[in-house]
Amino acid sequence: MRLDELRALAQAGRIQELNLLSLEGGFYILDILGVDVRSRLQESDGKTMHLRSPGHAQHVLRDLPELPFYLVQYSPYDEMVGAAPRSEAPLKTRLSFKGNGEASV
Repeated sequence: MRLDELRALAQAGRIQELNLLSLEGGFYILDILGVDVRSRLQESDGKTMHLRSPGHAQHVLRDLPELPFYLVQYSPYDEMVGAAPRSEAPLKTRLSFKGNGEASV
């Protein structure tokens, strides 16, 4: 989903929450949970948008209406090859993308 599509759906009240997924390598992607769709934020060429930080995500999302917005971090142990699966849920922290230029907890 491109930013203009996300904006339109958010203004129509069709977005339930946004999850900023923290990935290995120090970048983030935005998982969009809508009423009828689940998608990732995409660049204009259709590739998944890689965000540099929660602050960068806040800047990109600055024109959206306030929505539930979370930073989601999975345990690195869940990604290890050969490690036993764990039942622990990922760490999910509420953020705000409105305000002082920094994504705040």
